[in-house]
Amino acid sequence: MAYNLDRRTRRDEDRHHITAGEFFAQEFPRLAAKHGHLVAAGIEALAAQPLAVEVEGSAWTVLRTGATVDVQSGTAEGAVVVTLTPGQFSDWAQNQMAFNGFSVARELRFRNGTIADVSAWDSLWIALLEGWPVTDDNLSFLDRHGAPLDLATAFTPDADPADIAHFLREAGFLHLKGWLDPEDMARIVADMDRALPHYHEGDRKSWWATVKDGTRCCVRMQEFIEHSPTTAQILSGETWDRMRRVLGDQDELAQKRADGRIIEALYKPVGVVSGPSDVDFHRDCHLGRHAYICSSLTVGIALTPAGQGNGSLQVIAGSHRVAMPVEVAKTRPYLPVVALPTEAGDLTVHLSCTLHESTPPVFAERRVMYTGFRLAPLAGANGSGDASLGELRESVNDILRNEYDGGTAAGVTVE
Repeated sequence: MAYNLDRRTRRDEDRHHITAGEFFAQEFPRLAAKHGHLVAAGIEALAAQPLAVEVEGSAWTVLRTGATVDVQSGTAEGAVVVTLTPGQFSDWAQNQMAFNGFSVARELRFRNGTIADVSAWDSLWIALLEGWPVTDDNLSFLDRHGAPLDLATAFTPDADPADIAHFLREAGFLHLKGWLDPEDMARIVADMDRALPHYHEGDRKSWWATVKDGTRCCVRMQEFIEHSPTTAQILSGETWDRMRRVLGDQDELAQKRADGRIIEALYKPVGVVSGPSDVDFHRDCHLGRHAYICSSLTVGIALTPAGQGNGSLQVIAGSHRVAMPVEVAKTRPYLPVVALPTEAGDLTVHLSCTLHESTPPVFAERRVMYTGFRLAPLAGANGSGDASLGELRESVNDILRNEYDGGTAAGVTVE
């Protein structure tokens, strides 16, 4: 059976303020009865410390007890301790924010552990809230006929749409080969060069990074569609719409955005030493809101070739099915890591739950654009919580720039 794209279990309309006392007395027992075995298995597999959560001077510790998990008052010996405000706790308990989201916002406070310990609990917590297992010894990759799946498969435009849709749901990613015209990609590269003078640091529509010689370089341009008629034609063309329908299969997909930020153009320069350019393994839902938005789809358009010498997208197959901690993915992944070398005109697709990274160019710059699709809204849902995380993502460049310039941005606090 193909894996389901729609993993949404929560609606913004159902959010409410919940205190730590209320959560651990009322919600935690129900969640532990349903998903505690998954959390306990994850704690054992990761050799994770207990988690103590402090809120306004009170503390609760979540720890493994046999084949499930329990909570006890106070801070248990050996626990990693995370300190949250009441508002932060309410968001965290409802998957509005994850520890990683607080970290990106420079608001994460913890002690008696490392960032790897906190990362483990991001995965263990989503296992508790949503039943997303951290490990699965029986995980396999099969095609729609039951045969082993070749994770290196690249699908041309004449491939069977059913095979494409199944592969995406089974593996969590796709390589679509030769779907767009390389000559159009060259035109878009020229459009990027012409558009660049319209962007500057601090304009709230571009990101910048520092390379080895100290130069600040633009690495990301929003509102690029205004500067590229060829890009606009592609996104409104029949090939693009066919691709959307193939990816969706039985799920209705819509463009993530319909405004000027429908697509972003990225430079990947050689020798970046600081700034948000090549980001190592992460999930698009790892700031939070997995249970409200997943799975959305991110589509990359290769404008120039990508490969070993000039960097590429790498994905961890099956990481939409197993909640491998991000810090584990960076150091000792226990699922297959797949590189996606592309030529100009190729497309990559990954689910918002799939771990992925951009490897840095070594010899030559590459260029790529990113856009994507979202699931049709749930009945009665308004998606009102999307804006806050979107704003946080857009602020990353300003946070890093402030820290690079010796500013006063608050950091992750390890006490």
